[in-house]
Amino acid sequence: MDAFLSVILEVAVILILILVGYFTVKKGMFTKESLGSITSFLLYIVTPCLIVSSFLSAESGKLDGWTLLLAAVLPALSIVISIALSYLFFRKEPSGRRRVLRFSMIFCNVGFMGIPLVEGIVGSEGVLYGSFFIAVFNIFCWTYGYVMMGGGKVRLKALLLNPGVIGIVIGLPLYLLDVPVPALFVEPVELISALNTPLAMIVVGGYIAQVKLRAFVSDLAVYKMAVLRLVVAPLLYLALVWLLRPDETLLMSTVIQAATPVAANCVLFAVQYGSDAELASKSVAVSTALSVVTIPLLTVLVQALL
Repeated sequence: MDAFLSVILEVAVILILILVGYFTVKKGMFTKESLGSITSFLLYIVTPCLIVSSFLSAESGKLDGWTLLLAAVLPALSIVISIALSYLFFRKEPSGRRRVLRFSMIFCNVGFMGIPLVEGIVGSEGVLYGSFFIAVFNIFCWTYGYVMMGGGKVRLKALLLNPGVIGIVIGLPLYLLDVPVPALFVEPVELISALNTPLAMIVVGGYIAQVKLRAFVSDLAVYKMAVLRLVVAPLLYLALVWLLRPDETLLMSTVIQAATPVAANCVLFAVQYGSDAELASKSVAVSTALSVVTIPLLTVLVQALL
């Protein structure tokens, strides 16, 4: 019951923020241009701070070498499974839609939804594992995802100097070397990173406001993506990881994060790099709404197996 309530609460918060964005655009408070400006701010300022903050919040030295390796490898396995499914099921879509649907399939909301759910269901040790999932997510998102959504060739310099990689380059050494970081640096970084969820969801709501209701009902590819994202990918991941018999806390934590809905980054990337922002917004909204059912059921399944 606690798992169900935790998921419902987190989904409700996300949907409320999306509604705020929806009504601000409908009332003319935000324009398409202002949403684009907020998107740039989120990607180039908030994102590096969010990544650094995830490393600063992790407790260094708590994991042994094998567990540390698994904490990094298992999230990568989850993402690779999603990449394979995205190529298998969306080959026939037009190029622009294919990029967005594949991105939606691969990159899920491991941070805002994943971390609170892990903390509520598993506890503080799960949050540590969750931080590693976020780090691996960002490595994939700002390399593979960046190339995929940008389309065409990407210069090595642009790839290495993108906001996600910069955040990892700053945050990962701080974690691995257990560097003491002064509060004068930590507090501004944490305050800026806290802007990510509300602003990102407001942007999602703003773009949804520009989509006709009929488009939500008629686009079956979005629902196919949501089933793959919320059900098929996490079940395949669970089946493979179950064979490795990892620490129970690590298993539960990674399964919860692997089962979260489409990341808001999908909309941000679509806007920034000229892909289908309408399709991206539908993907986030539909998968978030459906996750209120799928995540609790999957969590109960894992608890029954442990």
